[in-house]
Amino acid sequence: MALQIGIDLGGTSAKIGVVDDAYQIVARAEVPTGAELPFQVLVRAFADAIRAFPPALTGEVRSIGIGVPSSIVCDTRIVVHANNLGWRNVDVVSELQTYFPCPIGIANDADSAAYGEALAGAGVGYDYLLMLTLGTGVGGGIIDHGRIFLGGNGCGIEPGHMTILENGLRCTCGRYGCLESYASATALNREITAAAQESRSATLRDMLAQAGGQPNARMAFEAAALGDVAARRILDAYLHSLAVGISNMVTLFRPQVIVLGGGISNAGKMLFAPLRQLVCDMTYGVDIMGCPSVVPAKLGNDAGIVGAAFLHRQSLPPDTRA
Repeated sequence: MALQIGIDLGGTSAKIGVVDDAYQIVARAEVPTGAELPFQVLVRAFADAIRAFPPALTGEVRSIGIGVPSSIVCDTRIVVHANNLGWRNVDVVSELQTYFPCPIGIANDADSAAYGEALAGAGVGYDYLLMLTLGTGVGGGIIDHGRIFLGGNGCGIEPGHMTILENGLRCTCGRYGCLESYASATALNREITAAAQESRSATLRDMLAQAGGQPNARMAFEAAALGDVAARRILDAYLHSLAVGISNMVTLFRPQVIVLGGGISNAGKMLFAPLRQLVCDMTYGVDIMGCPSVVPAKLGNDAGIVGAAFLHRQSLPPDTRA
């Protein structure tokens, strides 16, 4: 039996899965990563992990896909800059093909996650979807009739780095006022810490102390649910910023559905009920064209693995995809 291998590459680990034709992960492995390791060493570790799967599962590996936290030049499939890994202009595909002479696909990690949700998650049944991943940063991808939208230069979209506030906070990218600076988990953690340290919220201060000083985005939702005024203000500001970004994307691309992934997407009604209303209130033309649904991702951390496993389909003409 020949199955697909999906690799979801992160700054601290790579999650590897064997995925069957029903989009189920039937075996898993994890490989530590880090900027101190040359990419050739990591690729060899990926190969060793794949070879360690039971032969009855993989047989002859049909295909491998890898989602990377970087822009990818689609024509050359070169990783432009994965800063958490110290990779710049790296040819991961060619290196991996020295171990496995099979079709190998590569894409931005958020594009891989969006593709996974389109294949087997919250995007099933939709032809045109937008996914945003709300984590350390804000990533995203668009799937158009089963194809990852790559744009004119093949690098896809970077929704986290659209400007939502001119002369706003400085972003990690070096620009100012990016969505990522206001709508990421990192941004929410920053505001939680500030409110606790400035004694604006006794609830958040106590939560932070109990967590050893390590903020977690869920604290804002939990404290707001308890009636904490400062937490409610933090959450309202967060929701407004996220809604501005989503509204801009809807106005530009008109997706049928917006899928939110990352840990924040687990917040439930406190996130989605007000966010849906804000998006509809802010977006141009909803009275004529309607307002797309905003829904949580279904595959969780598995979306990137599932999507990556089928990236080989992206290199085929639409009428020949398996």
